[in-house]
Amino acid sequence: MESPILTPMPQAPLTLDQIARTRIKAWIQTTGITQAELAARIGRNQAWMSRYLAAEFDADLETLNKMAISFGHSLGALLTAPVDPMEAQIIERFRALPAEARDVFAQMLDLWTRPQRGRRSRP
Repeated sequence: MESPILTPMPQAPLTLDQIARTRIKAWIQTTGITQAELAARIGRNQAWMSRYLAAEFDADLETLNKMAISFGHSLGALLTAPVDPMEAQIIERFRALPAEARDVFAQMLDLWTRPQRGRRSRP
C-alpha cells in the first residue's frame, strides 16, 4: 500500500501589524534609531515600543502612521510590498536606508537609467 503524499499547509498571509512590525524592526536596525527615540517621536515610552515590537499587542493606524513618518515614509510604504520578490527585496532595502542614503541611492539610480549618448540600448 502506498503511503499518502503530504502536501505542505499553505501559510496564512501576514497581518498588517506583522508586516509593519517586521518593517519597523528593520528600519530601527538600519537607521540606528533606538526604541526610546522612536517611542518619543510618536508620543509613547520605550516600554510600550518594546512590547509592541515583541507582538504583545497591535498598534492603531494613527500610531503606525506616526512611526512611518518618523522614518520619512508614508503609511503605505510601511504596510505594502510588491509581489515580485526581487522588486520587494530592493524596495525593502531602500526603505530601510536612512534618508541621506536614500537620496544618494536615488541619484545613482537616475544616473544608471539616464539615456547614454553614443550607446545603443540593449533589448
